[in-house]
Amino acid sequence: METNELAILSEKYLAGKASEEETTRLLQWYNAYDEAALTVHMAAAVGETEASLEQRMQARLLAATLPPESQPRLRPVFYKSWRVAAAVVLLLGAGITYYVSTSKPKNSMAAKALPIAPGGDKATLTLSDGSVVDLDTTGSGWATIQGSSKVQKSGKGEIVYQHGGPAAESVSNNVLRTPRGGQFKIKLPDGTDAWLNASSSISYPTAFAGKERAVTVTGEVYFEVAANAHQPFSVRVNNMEILVLGTHFNVNAYPDESTMNTTLLEGAVLVRAGSQYKQLDPGQQARVMPGKEEIAFVKKADVNNVMAWKNGYFSFDDADIPTVMRQLSRWYNIEVSYAGKIPEEKFTGEIGRSLTQEQLLKILAQAKIQFKVEEGRKLIIYP
Repeated sequence: METNELAILSEKYLAGKASEEETTRLLQWYNAYDEAALTVHMAAAVGETEASLEQRMQARLLAATLPPESQPRLRPVFYKSWRVAAAVVLLLGAGITYYVSTSKPKNSMAAKALPIAPGGDKATLTLSDGSVVDLDTTGSGWATIQGSSKVQKSGKGEIVYQHGGPAAESVSNNVLRTPRGGQFKIKLPDGTDAWLNASSSISYPTAFAGKERAVTVTGEVYFEVAANAHQPFSVRVNNMEILVLGTHFNVNAYPDESTMNTTLLEGAVLVRAGSQYKQLDPGQQARVMPGKEEIAFVKKADVNNVMAWKNGYFSFDDADIPTVMRQLSRWYNIEVSYAGKIPEEKFTGEIGRSLTQEQLLKILAQAKIQFKVEEGRKLIIYP
């Protein structure tokens, strides 16, 4: 990037006027530099001292953490230097939502680093005859016939079903599963798109031949349902069922979470738990405890937080350490345990899901989380 272009983009970002595309370009440039070179180059580009530049960047980042009424929020948040923030945080149109501190963390990390990498597009497809296709190693263009549908791995890396006929006797069942550290997208036979988060699954027929389109899920799945007023779409998970016609919604039903959450983005859904029903409007959320019929209702859900995983980042808002660690452990396929009392700190902020091993450990250290890294992808959290 030329110095003049860097100066223009930097000034626009610092003024809060950079577009999402411009902010992403600036982030890509940040990632190409080490911290020392980055500071010097940035200072030269905008024509000011390193201290002045860092002070302005801190002010810009701090402003992004304030609520609309500009009142301070007295809650702990992730701490890190602005250079690290620029390198690893997903920059959105609203800016970076982290408070910044240049102080060094007091805790230290073990010398042996975790042999981990961020998750990626990984899944297995179980066919009707019980055979399992490893989609990690299957190339684009792979295809097979399941019942009356053709199944193919597209050039975009997703699984696509193309239903070829209405014959009910040709319908069979398939299951798509993602491992810990995996995610995947599938287009179902009716044209519905489904995105699976890590450690999730979806079971579905190879053709929707009956009066409804029914699928079963585990873990977390985001749906964009193809509209069909004559054939309602339903999602079943544990004791909860979601009934829709055509809409966009997210289901989070991991077994290690306290509730199964359905969040609506567009359209309308009806959530059922036993004899209880609740209709949702866009921006609302229903929460159901496994095995219970009570439906808790959230009138204004944090949709950005809910959809962060699909958009490539983690988003935390007053999240406790176990909540943070559950998400990290699924995506990085690590085992997290606690030695003694679990720290009570709460965290707010957004970090990209493409963090490298080094960046992830640095974030934990900068967040003042006391931890120890052990062999076998184990992370121990201390009080």
